[in-house]
Amino acid sequence: MVSSTPVNEAVRRPGGRGPWWSAALVAAVAALVPPLAACGSGVALPRAADPELITVVLSEPDEGVGEWRGSADDFPDHPHVPEGVAIDVSYPRFEGAGAFAEELAARVDREVRDFRGASRQPVGLDIDWEVAAAGNGVLGVRLVRTEEDYHGLRQAYETSWYDTASGRTAHAAELLADDAALSTLNRLVRDLLADRKDVDTEGLHPVLRTYDSLGFNAGGDLVVEFDDGHLSPVVEGHVPTTEPGRVVAVVPADRAVPLLSDLGARAREASLSEDPVLAVEEPVGGPASPAEPPGVVEAGDPGLDCSRAKCIALTFDDGPAPTTPHLLDLLAEEGVKASFFLNGDPALTRPGVLRRAYAEGHELASHNDQHEHMTKAFSGEELAGQVAAVSAMVRRQTGHTVTLFRPPYGDSSPRVLAEIGRQGMAEILWSLDSGDWGGADRDEIAENVLEQAEPGAVVLLHDTLAPTLAAVPEIIERLRGRGYEFATVSQVYDGPEPGSSHPPEGLTAPAGP
Repeated sequence: MVSSTPVNEAVRRPGGRGPWWSAALVAAVAALVPPLAACGSGVALPRAADPELITVVLSEPDEGVGEWRGSADDFPDHPHVPEGVAIDVSYPRFEGAGAFAEELAARVDREVRDFRGASRQPVGLDIDWEVAAAGNGVLGVRLVRTEEDYHGLRQAYETSWYDTASGRTAHAAELLADDAALSTLNRLVRDLLADRKDVDTEGLHPVLRTYDSLGFNAGGDLVVEFDDGHLSPVVEGHVPTTEPGRVVAVVPADRAVPLLSDLGARAREASLSEDPVLAVEEPVGGPASPAEPPGVVEAGDPGLDCSRAKCIALTFDDGPAPTTPHLLDLLAEEGVKASFFLNGDPALTRPGVLRRAYAEGHELASHNDQHEHMTKAFSGEELAGQVAAVSAMVRRQTGHTVTLFRPPYGDSSPRVLAEIGRQGMAEILWSLDSGDWGGADRDEIAENVLEQAEPGAVVLLHDTLAPTLAAVPEIIERLRGRGYEFATVSQVYDGPEPGSSHPPEGLTAPAGP
């Protein structure tokens, strides 16, 4: 039987572990769930009438489909493990699809890790699953993540698609043929949501984690769903509101089908099948090699070789800020890629700007959660949480794993560097201080950069400061006139190793913010 998933299925299924949230929260979420209709199998599934609902062929363990459930104790090796956070997560295990179970396990592990790292005062995380398609050589699973922290209760969604012949698990974006198809879908979705005042369509960009939940409704249309708050307008000093709940764009089949990959076309057929095939055979030879899915953006100019070119890296700290979109406009006009070192609160406040910077090929890096002297303010698990936060925020918004970390004020120590390395990042300081943080005006900032410029320099700037933005066009023009190419930090340092610090000789200028 083909059915459809409710708008918010946060209420725990009968027989599962007790919920971690309060009765009041359960009642509030349950009020959002449409009535359920009984299937012939005895499994209660939602109604199929709503075109905004992704089809569901199974929503609990059944013959040929088991389930793995885990708690906080099953994830002890994360870089940051805050105390007292309830974890209750699950995923299905299909007979004959061991590689799919392994990949679902990795995705659940990632969600637990990033919830622990990115959340403010986390309370609990719950992940449940539904089978969205089974047949035609495809298995589709939709994960529903419900989480609570200081900012309240919210839900998020992700679909994963398994090719039974190759044994490879695909991201939702791989239902589309390529990056061009994803960009076309992004434009279609912008048009579909243009009249919604509770949606910031400027925050829509063709990146992996924006389009991480795609499926098909009972009519064969493509359903694109967005996490609570993912597209909400900016609220100064606060994370974007989750009040709109699940935001959905339904792309009619005649517009969607030309955009689909072969996997996407087969997934659509499987979603419409009245006879789901839940048990499959293990592929011969093991899983196929992973492919780069649409929506993964390489930072910098891929054709630039800094071992041959005269490279310089512009880096911007403390954002994303109200001024950052203007800076991105300037960089786009000039065709320049830069590196952005982000702080936690700005990243939470302006996730759409963060996604835009990534989509436009800029390098995203961490400037710690709080802008404090790390050597004095943090120790132990608190230090681990500070280092983990921005990395988790960026991965949640883009899919990109941060590899660079800049301590605020350039204030580091062997202990801080060891924690940065333990979490898989290199420490990046700077070799050229623009002095913008000290109150310099536009002309002084430009002259400071031009006077100190040399090949391989990493320039310290701040996208929070108006004089800096005013100086950027002149800096670019005059450096280009001297033959410089603009690179990311990773290009200048040729992919710095985790735990290393750059420049190797340390700071060559006073420590600015």
